Amino acid sequence: MPSRLITPSRPSSKKTTIGFVNLGCSKNQVDSEVMLGMLVADGFALTADPKKAEVVIINTCGFIEEAKQESIDTIIAHGKLKETGSCRVLIAAGCLAQRYQGDLLEQLPELDGVVGTGEFGKIAEICRDLLAPKKTATTALDQRASLSVRRRRAASASREAHSAYVKIAEGCNRNCAFCAIP
Repeated sequence: MPSRLITPSRPSSKKTTIGFVNLGCSKNQVDSEVMLGMLVADGFALTADPKKAEVVIINTCGFIEEAKQESIDTIIAHGKLKETGSCRVLIAAGCLAQRYQGDLLEQLPELDGVVGTGEFGKIAEICRDLLAPKKTATTALDQRASLSVRRRRAASASREAHSAYVKIAEGCNRNCAFCAIP
């Protein structure tokens, strides 16, 4: 079940609202929290309700077939918010986005952007670019981002307030046939 990242922040009417959905492992959780920190530092407001978000970001998982399908299903479901909610921009981030960026943009027309695991540092810039009047689908995958921004912890009923995930590695150096982690 996807976890919705929630922060106790009240969106201002002047700030663009971001809704975030995190799928996958604890590494994704850390990446999501880092992106949340960057977005807040750049002046975006966070909302726990994607129906109220102008930008919805889905941090995808691409580890096994079931995770890939869950990510695709989640993208499609949130794509409908462009018709029923406030969503103006839908972005896929994370492992699935890293591995299948071109395919995702081509096969899922509801997507406006794809942000690979190496480009989380540009998430605010990408959101702003896609919100601009002449937006076009974008892919950002070139380099490892500098993650010196303070991360924004996501509320989770399963964790104590004094605990957090620590990410000790990026990806994996093994080439298992079943795995899609970049």
